[in-house]
Amino acid sequence: MHIAILETGRTNKKMPAHFINYPDMFGTLFGDYATERGIHFSIVPVIEDVFPGDVHDYDGYLVTGSAFGVYDDAPFIPKLMDFLRDIYKARIPLAGVCFGHQIIAHALGGHAQKWPEGWGLGIRPVQLLAPCPWMADGDAKATSNDNIDLIHIHQDQVTSLPENAVLVGTSDFCKNAMFAIDNIVFSMQGHPEFTNEYAAALIDLKRDVIDTECIEDAHATLKKTHQGEQIGRWIMNFFAQHAKAA
Repeated sequence: MHIAILETGRTNKKMPAHFINYPDMFGTLFGDYATERGIHFSIVPVIEDVFPGDVHDYDGYLVTGSAFGVYDDAPFIPKLMDFLRDIYKARIPLAGVCFGHQIIAHALGGHAQKWPEGWGLGIRPVQLLAPCPWMADGDAKATSNDNIDLIHIHQDQVTSLPENAVLVGTSDFCKNAMFAIDNIVFSMQGHPEFTNEYAAALIDLKRDVIDTECIEDAHATLKKTHQGEQIGRWIMNFFAQHAKAA
């Protein structure tokens, strides 16, 4: 199964040089779990206005995070929205993270915007409301009211879902933290691909726009472990179910 990682953002140039780019973070996250399921990836830099020639060029799509908002005047954004609609119409599996989550929702009839209450930072719990079939590790299946700890770094969020979406997970700060549409779309606001070290460094870059207390509170949460690896397995399960059905 061949998945395109639609690259919509780049690692901030002010970050230490040893941090890898977003697509490679996902490659590290999925690792052997993807290989064992016959899933491999190609990077498509849509941020450079590079798009597949046809939605059927790949078996599935994953949209990365970005510093952009869906409302920004970047040339690739309206084109990406059209492409996401075409992916959905073709019933090709589509996943998104952070900006990817927001633009999928926005393209399919929901709405994303800058949140007036500010930034969501650090490791935050997401409560599962409607677990999906792919949310399992072996015989251990996710259940309603399970809490999943995920890294969050966002000022924008999805404020309304597409008409046919199911709210899969929610948090105190971000109501629409995770959603699914049928078995075709799966997206989330949190960052399963981020490490605590990367998140801490990125949060530090925002000291000029976010008050110190908020920054320090976020750093305190990063002392614990998040469940990004588990979410990574769920994303692979989400894609793999389509390989089995093909």
